[in-house]
Amino acid sequence: MKIKEVVAKKDKDLLNDLKSLNEKLIKIRFQIATKESKKTDEVKKIKASIARIKTILKEREISRKEEKNEKKA
Repeated sequence: MKIKEVVAKKDKDLLNDLKSLNEKLIKIRFQIATKESKKTDEVKKIKASIARIKTILKEREISRKEEKNEKKA
């Protein structure tokens, strides 16, 4: 998933994507461990997508807190 795609999505969609990527990561790791799959590069791609989503969610959370603090001041 590209960063532009992540930024364009809403928080609820990102949380759903995050959940599905975590499930996919577990599934791929299990397949690799049981030698059903040799897609080790897929793990790296999934982890990168998870990191992108978490980064955007955290950035949005921080910006909301800053806006809230500015309104109080």
